Amino acid sequence: MRRSLATFAAMAAVTGLCSAQVSISEMLINPPGPDDGQESIEIRGPANTKLTGYSFFLIEGDKVQAGIVDLVIDLSGYSTGSNGLLLIRDTTAVLKPAPAVGTSVVVLNPTPDIENGSYTFVLGRGTAPTFNTDLDADNDGKLDNGLPNFTVVDAFAWTDGDGGNHLYAAQIGGFEMPHATVFTPDFAYRTYDAAGNPFCWTVGDVTAPSSTGPYAFDFANLKVQGGLAKGYGPQGLDLGGANGRLSFCADAYNISLAKGGTQNLDLDAGSGNAGNLYLMLGSLTGTLPGIKLTSTVTLPLTLDPYLLLLVGAPNTVIAPSIGLLDSKGRASATLTLPANAPLALAAVLYHAALVIDTKSSVITFASTPTTLYLR
Repeated sequence: MRRSLATFAAMAAVTGLCSAQVSISEMLINPPGPDDGQESIEIRGPANTKLTGYSFFLIEGDKVQAGIVDLVIDLSGYSTGSNGLLLIRDTTAVLKPAPAVGTSVVVLNPTPDIENGSYTFVLGRGTAPTFNTDLDADNDGKLDNGLPNFTVVDAFAWTDGDGGNHLYAAQIGGFEMPHATVFTPDFAYRTYDAAGNPFCWTVGDVTAPSSTGPYAFDFANLKVQGGLAKGYGPQGLDLGGANGRLSFCADAYNISLAKGGTQNLDLDAGSGNAGNLYLMLGSLTGTLPGIKLTSTVTLPLTLDPYLLLLVGAPNTVIAPSIGLLDSKGRASATLTLPANAPLALAAVLYHAALVIDTKSSVITFASTPTTLYLR
């Protein structure tokens, strides 16, 4: 999936997936304990935007049920709040933390129960398929007739890892989350770049002291895929609140040690760092407490032989691991892990990036870390 995040961003410009348009920003589908009373879907767009003609629906991906439309929500009667957020819930119970004051909150009645499994989540406008329609009658993983009379503005898919399941997001212009470990994701969390454009997805499990939160990401059991990491950036769901920002993301979150593979990395340091030098680094041993480089910059990696290897041999494991940021303060690179790499003791590789001012040679920025599960 070469440059899939960059490709997705380019596709977003065509389909209207940008800060001025509507996107899926957060979902809690498989919470701890009973699903009823906790399931939530958050949509982000311009402030106070009426969603006339918009719909949100789910396409089942599990084996013989693949292609069945499991849920359809007509958004025509709803609008985003003064902060651009719409939170769709299945309960009136008080969330912890509570949704922001400016968020538009809708409670569905009757309450739908979203099954746990492999799903494609679709947001768009036009004539949505009706509930229980089979969009893939022969279960070959391809939509039989596409989505006629419906314009997709966002699509995302995850899998629970069972064999024979299908995802449909990529064929309608969306993103499909690779499956890293054997767990059914509880949540999907969207992060946005410095300009407010959709940047990348993370999925994982959450822990919660009660049935309405607060929902903390389950870093302890390595049940989080993506750019999120313990101690850096968002640490839990903020349903109905503005999502936290990440500056470093990846398009794949697991690689087989036996077979090897690639992970494409995307750095967004912001336009203020345009033209500056970047350096991508990594660690085998974690992100905390990090390496304090200046009074304001801490690299979220620990010092170990892998980090020293990447410093001493740039553009090898990661290429290009060093270069100049573009006019938007962005850079992309690819990590390549050969088959049977001598990393059997490492369950996770962590990566982050530094930015150095080309005029003063001062380190100005350290990204959030991302993760790569080895199996």
